[in-house]
Amino acid sequence: MKVNKKGIFFTFAAIVLSLIIITSFNIYTGYRLKEEMEVIEVRINTMNSFIIDLEKDIENVIFISGFRSLLSLEDYLMDHDEFFNDGINTPGLDTAFEDVFLKGTITYGASIDHMALMDNNTFLNWTKRIKVEANKTGIELEFTVNGVTIDQSEPWKVDVEVDLTIKIDDKKNTASWTITKPYTGKINITGSGKFVDPLYLIYTNGLANNEIRQTTEAFPGGSLITHLDNSYYIENIDAPSYLNRFEDDKKFTASVNGIESLADVPTLVGLGLGLPGIGKTAVDHIYFSSSTPIASLIEDMEVSRDWFYLDYTVPCTPGSEGLHMEYYDATCDI
Repeated sequence: MKVNKKGIFFTFAAIVLSLIIITSFNIYTGYRLKEEMEVIEVRINTMNSFIIDLEKDIENVIFISGFRSLLSLEDYLMDHDEFFNDGINTPGLDTAFEDVFLKGTITYGASIDHMALMDNNTFLNWTKRIKVEANKTGIELEFTVNGVTIDQSEPWKVDVEVDLTIKIDDKKNTASWTITKPYTGKINITGSGKFVDPLYLIYTNGLANNEIRQTTEAFPGGSLITHLDNSYYIENIDAPSYLNRFEDDKKFTASVNGIESLADVPTLVGLGLGLPGIGKTAVDHIYFSSSTPIASLIEDMEVSRDWFYLDYTVPCTPGSEGLHMEYYDATCDI
């Protein structure tokens, strides 16, 4: 049989050429795939960094909006001269806080109060701004607020929690995230020079606003005069918390996060508002309430403070004074 050498050569050449083309295509495809994977990796890392920064921003925004919302609640009390949840003129505290935190208004029935302090500072204002900024970088954001709550886990701080769903999409369909979780901001109510006691706001018609300042004294052993003269606040589980003091049905309710001050009775009486006179305990949440526990002057108290009474249990003898007389390490002058 005669072999066609030309046919074999062309066949061999075709096979070699095919292998070269296939190899070149695979190499080119491999490089392209590698480049695409690198681009995707960079994009995913960029979006991941964006999410990390976003979550940090959320906590900061909760603090800022929450801080202003608490101040707005105080303004609302002063304007309406009513505690929250009084059943007649004001909404519940939780409802009012969520309303002002998200929208900058407090709604009750047909009444809508616009709180100027929240202008362009609500949580929803921020979500709108951040969506615009994210869009400039090719990221689409959607926020869903599932709920907003305020609580206290300690006497001197208010916890603001926002249950939030965040949907993050890359416009090039590179990656997508959906996050649902609670975000919390903690607001210190003392030392800021801003927050005042709702009990004083209401019962003095805003004429004697008492700033929340944590005491520098510790009892037993602390200076009662320093504590009294500076109108400091001290922790006491027999007292209402800061948030309790906003609500009509809780304003005198004891709390594990309770705080209390000692009222300057002569100043309050001098306001002419019919507040209790000298002889009632100066402990604020008792002084403003209808409760009238037996009280006494303090032994060795300076004459300039001979109006200062604290409640005690009978008999009031050294070591068994009871109630606030004992709490403040004082002795009855009876």
